Amino acid sequence: MVQQHAVICGGAGATATLDQVVAVAGGAHVALDSAALGRLKKESPAPKAFQAEEPAAAAAASAAALEWPQARAALFYKLLALVNGRSGVRPVVAEAIAALLNAGGAPRLPAADSDAPALAALAALLQGVGAAEAADGSQLSAADALAAAGVEAPGLSAAERAVLSDGQGAAAGTAALCVQAGKLLLASANAVAALAAEALQADVKALDTEAVEACPHKGAIEAADEIRGLLDGSRQVNAKKAGVGSLPAISNAAQVHGSLLEALNAAAGPAKAELAVAALPPTKDGAPQQAGSPSLASALLLLATATLKAAGISLKRSAAIAERLPTVAAAAVVAGGDAAAGAAGAPAAAAALQQLVGGAAAAVEAGKRQAAEVAGKLALAGEEEAVPSLAAAQAAYAAHKALQQAVAVEALAAATSLRVQEGAPAAPAEPVAAPAAPAEGGKKKDKKKDKGGPAGMLLGKGTALLRDYVENVAAGGSGATAEEDVLEHRLQRLSLADGSADLAAALPAVAAALDPLGHQWQLHLAALRGVIEANQARRKPKIAKGARDMMPDQMAIREVAFDKITRVFKRHGAVSIDTPVFELRETLMGKYGEDSKLIYDLADQGGEILSLRYDLTVPFARFVALHGVGNIKRYHIAKVYRRDQPQMARGRFREFFQCDFDIAGSYPTMVPDAEVLKVLVEILDDLQLGAYEVKLNHRRLLDAMLDIAGVPPQKFRPICSAIDKLDKEPWEAVRAEMVEEKGLPGHVADRIGEFVVLRGQPQQLLATLTEASHPLAQHAESAAALEELRTLFGFLEAMGALGPIVFDLSLARGLDYYTGVIYEAVLQGANVGSIAAGGRYDKLVGMFSGKEVPAVGVSIGIERVFAIMEAQLRAQAEAAGGTIRETETEVLVASIGGGMQPRRMRLAAQLWAAGIRAEFGYKANPKMPDQLGYALKQGIPYLLGYALKQGIPYLVLFGESEVEAGVVKIKDLDANTEETVPEGEVIARLQQLLPSKAGRRIVYQQKEDGASA
Repeated sequence: MVQQHAVICGGAGATATLDQVVAVAGGAHVALDSAALGRLKKESPAPKAFQAEEPAAAAAASAAALEWPQARAALFYKLLALVNGRSGVRPVVAEAIAALLNAGGAPRLPAADSDAPALAALAALLQGVGAAEAADGSQLSAADALAAAGVEAPGLSAAERAVLSDGQGAAAGTAALCVQAGKLLLASANAVAALAAEALQADVKALDTEAVEACPHKGAIEAADEIRGLLDGSRQVNAKKAGVGSLPAISNAAQVHGSLLEALNAAAGPAKAELAVAALPPTKDGAPQQAGSPSLASALLLLATATLKAAGISLKRSAAIAERLPTVAAAAVVAGGDAAAGAAGAPAAAAALQQLVGGAAAAVEAGKRQAAEVAGKLALAGEEEAVPSLAAAQAAYAAHKALQQAVAVEALAAATSLRVQEGAPAAPAEPVAAPAAPAEGGKKKDKKKDKGGPAGMLLGKGTALLRDYVENVAAGGSGATAEEDVLEHRLQRLSLADGSADLAAALPAVAAALDPLGHQWQLHLAALRGVIEANQARRKPKIAKGARDMMPDQMAIREVAFDKITRVFKRHGAVSIDTPVFELRETLMGKYGEDSKLIYDLADQGGEILSLRYDLTVPFARFVALHGVGNIKRYHIAKVYRRDQPQMARGRFREFFQCDFDIAGSYPTMVPDAEVLKVLVEILDDLQLGAYEVKLNHRRLLDAMLDIAGVPPQKFRPICSAIDKLDKEPWEAVRAEMVEEKGLPGHVADRIGEFVVLRGQPQQLLATLTEASHPLAQHAESAAALEELRTLFGFLEAMGALGPIVFDLSLARGLDYYTGVIYEAVLQGANVGSIAAGGRYDKLVGMFSGKEVPAVGVSIGIERVFAIMEAQLRAQAEAAGGTIRETETEVLVASIGGGMQPRRMRLAAQLWAAGIRAEFGYKANPKMPDQLGYALKQGIPYLLGYALKQGIPYLVLFGESEVEAGVVKIKDLDANTEETVPEGEVIARLQQLLPSKAGRRIVYQQKEDGASA
């Protein structure tokens, strides 16, 4: 067993992962964070106030129960909910759950429709009632299981039992197993489908890039890429005569497997959301507060359906292989055995394969009936009825097992067919002398006949690895190594050389070897992944999703934007700093709310756990705390990384620049806030992107608004994340998220809706909100926030920056660290989202040092700004009939005649030393017409053509006559004029001329007469 580190539960900013759920379900230990235990102790009643509830009688044992990994996953989810929440449950309860997990135990949980019976059994176990299961499968009483864990039953109060019985932890635990193991199983299914395509010698042109991308479903494209990558170099597919041709079970594999990938991703969302659930105490009348979300059940039902479809198409491929096996055996040349015996044994082997297919098909049909039953229950469930989440999870779990069985059958069938086609391995031959080389002019050796085995039997680079692994296991090896003589004898049987092959006996070993959670198979999958991702010479190079290369003209535009922004920063006295592109993961976690899932985690190299920075604000707060910085006004321009779904057309990437300006330290109220907003307004004015507005709100005002509407405090941040989507989605969609996903009562959401529609000119809306009768004026928090805004608006008006500000109560800004004013800049009439955003974050630095340092800042979304600038400049260039300059070269040094290269280089060096941007031609003897006017009109290539294309304003030209006279010619390529100056005065003359061309940095226009602008 692979050694695993203990999974930490709780802690500042800690967020569990689905991989950790799988690890704990498989037997990994857990460790409770000391700070989390301290919080539980602080929230729990005093020992004297605890009143243990009399445990209920043990419920009748259910015939159907969750399996050991499922029960452990459910236990882990419940433990996370306890350490995440403020439920009043005592620390001893959490410690008992952790001890049970670390002892390898799991409660026996009934597999009911909803989570309630399973979680009630979990609660009963902590009262010493019920049954449990050990890692070896042995059954224990609750008391014995807790004793084996070294703890006593902690007993429960009525409130604690209600907390433990609440939620969807059991369904979510099984969902996590289905999702994470399902992703590995899908990779197995792709690999085995590729092997089956070779066994069938099928036509796989339907999996080509052009064919798949014509119906651009993301999952299908990824599945087809994997299958093609494994088949790279194969001669077994697209066989025109010997193969089966185009088989729907092969052609449709990418679509079916892609659908499964999308279903896995869809189910991962609610399963991950459940990891962050915080347990809440019951209401005063004992009712639970955490209603189950139907999204988990719906996603699991979709996953079950997609998984069963993948199992069905896998079995169709297996059936096709079995049906074709006698034909393959009859045509094969069995090396080292009797071909007739192989052909005679083929019908029996085909029948055995068909029997295995039938057994797997029965599991698929049972899974379909189970899924249909759950679908009916989900559709008929009333609003007040328990959601059948656990039944849906069980359906997905059963479907997962059915696909696992189908993939094992397909792998065995494909390996058998390929072995039959190739023939049994021949016994090692006695070494013989190497044949003499043919005489010159003699007949060339036929390399194909020298390879051994049938001509053309060449598998793909990935499928060859898979075939060896599966064949080894099917023949009785371990999947890794085997004794050659024993393996050879067993491969003889697998090839039907002796007329028999015990395929039914081989199937369990193959299924175990392909277990998606098995360590050996995971290593093999990693090897296959390496084959897929290898940069094959003939494969077209691709850039990573969400990233892009910048062309020279694009970089010129970006530099202009950076220059304008930096000038504003420096104008306000800001200093520049830099921080690492990666941070400790603990530095970033817990700062971004729901967006924490977008953080890129780096692979663990056995040292510190690191992540790529998500923004520049949290690293700045860490910088201030680490270095004990007092007051600082800083700017920082650098790349950040987000694992988001990119929208390239709207300027949303996974790697992008941010330009941040922040002021940290203690200052009079609203003074730094006003300057930060002034900086933002100046930048947007200087960039000249078009009409814009800066939406502004206050976080305390937002919290007061939610409090007035009746939102529980623990839901403020999730509801703020929903409100933050109002700039992208209509109110109806946001309201549905609040009610259906966040569990907010409908009337509370409607009350929020009355506030978020309020927006207007800052001072006018402020006057409305501060009227004595307005609810926000009567709330202490919002009243204080409104006074701060009154001061801010006065400062902005004094600095002439109030014009573009819009007071908008719908602005939420989903990041958790904001504490005061928040703002967001958007272009009017543009569909690019926000181009800048920021706010006050007074407590962020204190999260690292314990000492709060007030801070406020703004971040410019340079990628979106750049997209707008590029579109504007390209439109200007097109209208002018020109291009965007790639260089800032001011002078091109050219010559006529041979042997002038050193002189060109010397003159260019003198220009560089004088601070003039210059280039010289690299060709030793560049051709140039005598009549330069003709060259300009005709666009003669090389030096003049290059100068015109790049928008270089001046050409310094000389030939033999100029060298003899000690002069050069300076040609103005805009005006098509020239003047002759002494060689020693060329620099002084250029320095006089160049300022008139200072504005020609971006757009260059080439007119018919050769002039430029």
